[in-house]
Amino acid sequence: MKSRKSGRRHPLLLYRRAMDRIWKASLPLGLLLGLIWGFQFFSGVQLIAIPNNSWILGAAIVILVFSVVAFLGRYAAYTQACRDHLLLATPFLRLRISYRRMRRVHPSDFSQLFPPNQASWAQRNFLAPYYSKTAIVIELNGYPLSPSILRLFLAPPMFYRQSPGLVLLVSNWMEFSTELDTFRGVWMRSYAK
Repeated sequence: MKSRKSGRRHPLLLYRRAMDRIWKASLPLGLLLGLIWGFQFFSGVQLIAIPNNSWILGAAIVILVFSVVAFLGRYAAYTQACRDHLLLATPFLRLRISYRRMRRVHPSDFSQLFPPNQASWAQRNFLAPYYSKTAIVIELNGYPLSPSILRLFLAPPMFYRQSPGLVLLVSNWMEFSTELDTFRGVWMRSYAK
């Protein structure tokens, strides 16, 4: 039997939730600005006192494009165990984390990682669907990129609080954990030779 080069793609649930919130908030705003522009353009009545009506149209277009990118981007974020690294992919970031950089990989109850009683109302609201789930914690020797850069592309709950590391919440944590352990184990055995 031929060995696989990589495991299955596992969608990142926290990233999807963050993108869902973005597109659901930005779409109505973009549509509202578009309606205001259309009303002002066709009726001649100014609802917003701006010397140039094209600013409203430009803002509407930018916000609507942002909304579409967030809507489509929520399906493009995944993690995948590969032969010599773990791939963490988002629409604007493809991060390859070498197995050499991984110190420890273990499952953890999500509600223990982010206790609801210690979270603000907004955090509890964002994380509520996941408190009963199990996440895979990947403790690292160090991040492959600066944490400040990573925070631009990843949702805050994807960062492990106790040490450098990532919290990956996928729909089938057991399958993902098995694939990661298998690929990492094969890599460690071949690296030890």
